[in-house]
Amino acid sequence: MNINRRGFLKGASFAAAPLVLPGCTAFTFSSNEMIRVAVIGLGRISSEFEMPCVLQRSDLARIVAVCDLDSRRRDFAKEKLEKAYRAKGLAGYTVDTYHDYKEVCARKDVDAVMICLPDFWHALVASTALCAGKAVWLQKPFTQTIKEGRLLANLAKRYNTVMQVGSQQRSWSQFKGVCEAVQKGVIGKVKRVEVGIGLDKSGGVAAAEPVPKTFDYATWLGPTDPTAPYNWTRCHTQDLKKISARPGWIQLAPYGWGMITNWGAHHLDIARWGLGAVAPESVSGTCEWMDLSGGKLWNVHTTYDLHYSFNGGSTDVHVCDKYQNGVKFIGENGDWLFCTRGAAKVTPSDPDVPMKPGHLPAMAASRNALLPKLEPMKEKATQNHVDNWLAAIKAGDPKATVTNALGGHLSTAMCSLGQMCMEMGRGRKSYSLKWNPVTEMTGDAAADALMKPFARDKFDLKVNLKEFGLDFDEVMKG
Repeated sequence: MNINRRGFLKGASFAAAPLVLPGCTAFTFSSNEMIRVAVIGLGRISSEFEMPCVLQRSDLARIVAVCDLDSRRRDFAKEKLEKAYRAKGLAGYTVDTYHDYKEVCARKDVDAVMICLPDFWHALVASTALCAGKAVWLQKPFTQTIKEGRLLANLAKRYNTVMQVGSQQRSWSQFKGVCEAVQKGVIGKVKRVEVGIGLDKSGGVAAAEPVPKTFDYATWLGPTDPTAPYNWTRCHTQDLKKISARPGWIQLAPYGWGMITNWGAHHLDIARWGLGAVAPESVSGTCEWMDLSGGKLWNVHTTYDLHYSFNGGSTDVHVCDKYQNGVKFIGENGDWLFCTRGAAKVTPSDPDVPMKPGHLPAMAASRNALLPKLEPMKEKATQNHVDNWLAAIKAGDPKATVTNALGGHLSTAMCSLGQMCMEMGRGRKSYSLKWNPVTEMTGDAAADALMKPFARDKFDLKVNLKEFGLDFDEVMKG
């Protein structure tokens, strides 16, 4: 089934008892207290990135609750966390488990939430967490649609929230060094940026399977098509030994848009950071789509070739699968600076990145004299990123995070604009969209319709906001 955004608006509702949530409030935190963290979403990234990094800082924060629609994952996370805390000398420490994220956000003793869910769930959960006065960690890409991102950015500003986006490359020394050097003008005016974000491969299985009794699949579908048949390759593996495996939804619309928002949310964020730019003025290009023959399920783009125009057309950001994974800034006189992760991984399921002939190391330049001096990293980038978030919470300072809600929105919106261009260009050699960074509209009615929030029955941002006495349209105005 090739599902896209245009076909989700009808479906059955799922009854649930109403929750009494705390009223909308600005974020506050006492610097003398232990930060009490809840983790919502217990799959690959939270198991290999977020939870281990919070565990490392048991002097500053403790995970007090975990939440997931898969009870096996809840129990697995609880057991691992309690065992880890016991090993740290916290005998009898317990972690509460939840099925409903709204119950977690209603807890007055939870200071912060880490949202580690499939992309199409980000806006729903984050909006509730922000309105409930929690500090928020939100995995990238920021949201699934551009208007969802604008809503979260406005809520974070309204409540002065400490909000970190899981764009940990901002805490990585080679990316920081290159972006700062580019902004200082060491390669002159940037003429071109070349971005490679890797490739997804066709796969998955469309055939229906029985839904596991331990998994609330009906709720997992949330604001998307409720009739989509279950298959574990649509969601995630049920094998806890493979919990760090890459889930199928990442390469399956409408749950994820593929590499353009997956690795794109990392590397286009770096491109925008280095340019010191808010947004492009246009995007044009094309892509190829996955092979769905033989009962395959995954349906996002494969190869891609997109051009983003910045600075009145004087700077071209070219995103193409032919480039090495990474970001290269090229100056007006031919000098360049390049940054990538090299062979470093965030999770074991990240692809191996062997050095192929002609491939560049983690940081490179056209001339050695241009290479910035790297700051020594006491911890790996993932730990630095979590530490930065916790320090900002402790200080009660939303400006102390290296990423924030507005930045997450703007970088993901750039990715989404590319995805919209590819979607609108189906069956064409290329397609072009203009972008107004003030109104956040393309002027193309069909494309602008793709920016709307995902919504169906109770899975609706308007419903979430109404629980806190807020009107969706008023929040969208800023």
